[in-house]
Amino acid sequence: MSGPEISTLVHVIFAFFIAGTVFFQWRAVHPAVTSEAGSAELKESIRKRWAPFVHIGILVLIVTGLYQFMAVGMEKATAQKEAGAAGASYHMLFGIKFLLAMGVLFVASAMAGRSEALAGMRKSASTWLGLSTLLVIGIIVISRMLAEIPASG
Repeated sequence: MSGPEISTLVHVIFAFFIAGTVFFQWRAVHPAVTSEAGSAELKESIRKRWAPFVHIGILVLIVTGLYQFMAVGMEKATAQKEAGAAGASYHMLFGIKFLLAMGVLFVASAMAGRSEALAGMRKSASTWLGLSTLLVIGIIVISRMLAEIPASG
């Protein structure tokens, strides 16, 4: 396997991990702990265990994503430009995907964090986690579109 292939594999594994935990929190954890007595202690216990994985996952996603952009994306963007290919440009799609991903990573970090400034987000976690799930769907669609752009004319 080449460097970009290994990077893609690591990136996808961590993306599934982060997206899966956001979805699981939205549909299972948050509704269960908000309806239980002693939910504050349970939430804190879950947060303490989850936070390190979220932070490591975010770091890995950013590093592998930027590597992918430099190793594969720039070649695809250049080939697309040289071929005068019709359709959405690689850079535009990547930019949209990047912004959506930053939104998901922000929400994941806010849910795993302790900041009092983001306590309001944690109180309305169901809304934010649901929005993040929609953003993840958008990221998956755009990722597929980016994969379809040929690397050479």
